[in-house]
Amino acid sequence: MFRWDGATRSEKSMRVQLFHGDVVVWGGPARQTFRGVDTLRGNGSPAGEFRYNLTFPEVS
Repeated sequence: MFRWDGATRSEKSMRVQLFHGDVVVWGGPARQTFRGVDTLRGNGSPAGEFRYNLTFPEVS
């Protein structure tokens, strides 16, 4: 479950269910918001108990 918060942690989170192979892309002002992935529970993930976070900064 991907959590997208606002500019402060006190704002209500929007949760988006992600599946194996999904990609989330954002830019502009959204880069300054809080976001993250909820804790994985059990072995429901194809990666086991691990998650992979790849971050690619903008290159110009």
